[in-house]
Amino acid sequence: MKLATASLASLSLLLVALAGCGEKKTDAEVTVKGEVAANNEAKAGAEATVGAEATLPEAETVVEEHDGGSVAWNIGADGNVKALVKGPENKPIRENVSAALVWKAGGEPKEVPLTLDAKTGLFVAAGPKLEADLTELDYTVTVSGKPWKGALHVPVGGTASLVAGAKAAAEIKVPEGKLGPHGGVIQVVGPDRVELVADEVSGEVRAYVLDADFNAMAVGERQISLGVVADAPTMVVLAPAEAGAYFVGKWALAADPLKLTIAVRNAGETRCALVGYRPGARVVVGASAPRIKVRVKTGWEARADALADMDANADARGAVKVAVPKPDIDAKAGARADVRVGAPSVKVKVQAPRIEPPKIKVKAGVSAKASAGAGIKFP
Repeated sequence: MKLATASLASLSLLLVALAGCGEKKTDAEVTVKGEVAANNEAKAGAEATVGAEATLPEAETVVEEHDGGSVAWNIGADGNVKALVKGPENKPIRENVSAALVWKAGGEPKEVPLTLDAKTGLFVAAGPKLEADLTELDYTVTVSGKPWKGALHVPVGGTASLVAGAKAAAEIKVPEGKLGPHGGVIQVVGPDRVELVADEVSGEVRAYVLDADFNAMAVGERQISLGVVADAPTMVVLAPAEAGAYFVGKWALAADPLKLTIAVRNAGETRCALVGYRPGARVVVGASAPRIKVRVKTGWEARADALADMDANADARGAVKVAVPKPDIDAKAGARADVRVGAPSVKVKVQAPRIEPPKIKVKAGVSAKASAGAGIKFP
């Protein structure tokens, strides 16, 4: 009986031990599975972690990379600002760092204090509500006495709109390296393809709206403004020109810009895009930043100079300008010539000899009609 009792006791202990081992194994499996799930969730969340206490969501944050580190900006439509400064090892910098922000709403500069939360590593500020199509924010981050300078042109929806614009641009494919029909860079802004090109001599800037085949189309009711970062940041508001064929403006740049932000307002809605920006990418700024090629030899300035020279030569010679209606040649005319010329308008700047009316020759087979008010200048 004692032997049987001992055997039963030993068997009970063995079963308890086995049961205990099974429970520990189950706990280990749960722990491993939990770690894997957490890692997958962290990757899927795509968030920039700040210490253990705070995060900046990637879907609302634009990261600018400087020599020596980076600054992640999260700017809300309500004007609230969060910024994270990281060093070259991608770790938050909490010591020997300061930041200053200048908010240019309506062109008026306003300093907005940035305060460092040492616990989270975030700089925070409360700026004015974003209301313009683009608002310029100039910043200086100083790390161990070295300043990192930059500028953001933020749409009414904040940095989240810039990220959303990059995602929308990625859905409309533009062949790599493809230029517009006028030699400019092509950027997708919402549903639109916009070509930007500037004359490298005069500084005239044009924006063309392109169709699906990359041909210029009428601009319609759209409005376009540009945020430009070159030697200094600036804003350029473009105006429709030539019966809505394109937008035109002017800037004073000695070289191609480092950053270009385009805002297109249409049907009461503003869409925005940072030229060349892709979701999740960092925007390189500073001395190592590549430039955006938009300045080309267009010939616009040459044509303007030729017209100016014609006027100057006429003034220097004499001083008599005869305005004659401009002929309108109809290529579809038959074998007859029909010419109607209005009376010339004469302006005398100095004492001039008797003015002979201009002689106009018309070849057979061409129909020419006078256009009232138009003029050709004669020496």
